[in-house]
Amino acid sequence: MKIYGYLCPLIGLSALLTLHAQETIVTLAPVIVTADALDDEENKNITNEDLTKRSATDLSDVFQKTPSVTVNGGRNQGQQIYVNGLESNLSNVIIDGAKQGNIFHHAGTVFVEPELLKQVGIDPGAGNALQGLGALNGALRFETKSAFDILAEDQGFAGLTKGLYYSNGEGYRASQSFAFRLSDDWAFLLSGSKTDRNEYEDGDGNTIDLTDYDSENFLLKLSGRFSGKHTLDIGFESVSTKTFAFDRFNVTEDFLLATGRPAGVLQRNELGRDSLTFNYGFGPDDSELIDFKATFGYSTQEYSRKTTDEYSQLDSLSLNIRNTSHLSDSFSSTYGVDYQRFDNDAKTVNLDPTDSGISTKGDENEIAYGVFLQNEWQFHQMASLSFGARYDHYDFETITGRDIASSKFSPNLALTLEPTDELTFVASYSQAYRGVGIREAFLPGDRAAAADGEEAETFKFTAKYERDGFFVSGTYFDQSIDNYLYPIASGRGGPNGSFGDIESDGYEFRVGFRRGGFSTSLAVADNSPDVRGYDYIDDLGVVVAGRRWILDSSYAFEESGITVGANIEHREEVDEVPLGRFPSVAGKNSYTLVNAFISWEVSQVEGLTISVNADNLFDKQYQDHTIYTASGFASPGREVRLGASYQF
Repeated sequence: MKIYGYLCPLIGLSALLTLHAQETIVTLAPVIVTADALDDEENKNITNEDLTKRSATDLSDVFQKTPSVTVNGGRNQGQQIYVNGLESNLSNVIIDGAKQGNIFHHAGTVFVEPELLKQVGIDPGAGNALQGLGALNGALRFETKSAFDILAEDQGFAGLTKGLYYSNGEGYRASQSFAFRLSDDWAFLLSGSKTDRNEYEDGDGNTIDLTDYDSENFLLKLSGRFSGKHTLDIGFESVSTKTFAFDRFNVTEDFLLATGRPAGVLQRNELGRDSLTFNYGFGPDDSELIDFKATFGYSTQEYSRKTTDEYSQLDSLSLNIRNTSHLSDSFSSTYGVDYQRFDNDAKTVNLDPTDSGISTKGDENEIAYGVFLQNEWQFHQMASLSFGARYDHYDFETITGRDIASSKFSPNLALTLEPTDELTFVASYSQAYRGVGIREAFLPGDRAAAADGEEAETFKFTAKYERDGFFVSGTYFDQSIDNYLYPIASGRGGPNGSFGDIESDGYEFRVGFRRGGFSTSLAVADNSPDVRGYDYIDDLGVVVAGRRWILDSSYAFEESGITVGANIEHREEVDEVPLGRFPSVAGKNSYTLVNAFISWEVSQVEGLTISVNADNLFDKQYQDHTIYTASGFASPGREVRLGASYQF
């Protein structure tokens, strides 16, 4: 991969780090999932349980308690994220500042190691101007840990060793992290992990073929925290996974053969990501006009089939520069520029006959830039206004050499009312734009010269109340994406590959209580996506998944160091909407899952933690609702994970 050429300084530096090591005890910062953008300090308080205590090992675990975010069931390599019924390829997905693209609609695209996540920001729907380029359905931001998240203030060296055993799909996961303090200002993190799992069994005890895999992760991060409020993080991360599969990771061989579609060649498949990131911040206390942030990311996403020599390599370069100026006690402005470039090199030779015209080998590239301004005005002690806009321009060179340019201006407006310290209301309207560009790297194609980009708009109303440990929040949204471009540029859909307009409305509601070591909440989310101008609603990028309920409770016994918790997820059924050979909306059965965990910080052995997680405790036979129930893999039955970690 091209990115390895950037690693020499980091690799050379690692040899120096051990000179500064000294033995200490380390306490890890909590891993949280925030319910909105990472830059919004207020919304950081809306968090899920600590992912470390729940031994999160994949994307499904990461979003297990977020009702509006669902992840495909079945095999690890087929996991795709859906936010309010729309796939993550309609969102702006960022990992430590590195923009991620869409690889293949039958495979996962977001490659992360949950063990290394510091936090995940979920900002659903078109939002303010700070969401970035192409944020039709908002933004997903993944941030990994740095050495300063592991080291205590007076520590020079810390280590964390973890091991995990899986009962279903018998296998293991092992990880090792080291944090070195090089000086008062500099620290370095070195972390690696390996997972090796066999085929899992569903709730009926059937072994699900070809779900075994192995994966590896590696993270290097050099961090600086300096006087004068300068911060710097330079990181390199590599995530890779290998498995044997037919052509589609999320569809069974039996379904393909029954519907007359070729399964393809059974062969080794490899997927992964390498990212080099640079994040700099400067916010001096003596200046109200400077709060500067610069983020650079270079990422390579790869997918390859080893026997047929098919592949895609999607390189992305992204840059975001912004500054916030507090012009008065009640008014501030954030302004800056975005830049991104995608270069795709693909070779595809073994295709479904229904996707005629897309067998090809070649290159395509996309360049986009945007300028943005977002203002925050506290015009009354109980009311504030957020308003802004961005202008985005795209240049796309198709695989045939055709040049397509597209651009648009996108405004936003949000009114916040706080009649009391405990009660908040927010009403907002936002637009977002994504110009014509690369939609699916593994299956590149052409677009008509007159093709135009996609335009999104979102109306949203949110209410929150919190007092004495009790909290309740609710959000209603109504969103649309006009001129939705089908990911595969193969002549499907209407003129210029448009599949009409996506329309969706829905809600998320949560009520709960927390005090001391006790926390409980009940959450529900539902949405109703539709595609005007196209008959098949359950198709690429869109799914009708049904209402989802999640009851979650946990209690931490401070004296013993034991935390216990459980959550119950109930997914309501979806009625099938028939339409010829395939339904417009696939019928999906209801199911109820019970997940539980216990974590014990062993006081007799300082630094030792033992955990037990049981997902699908009652061995329910089910299939996740984010894919055709007739075509996808059954989800895993009961899975017990036994884990131990030692901090030193």
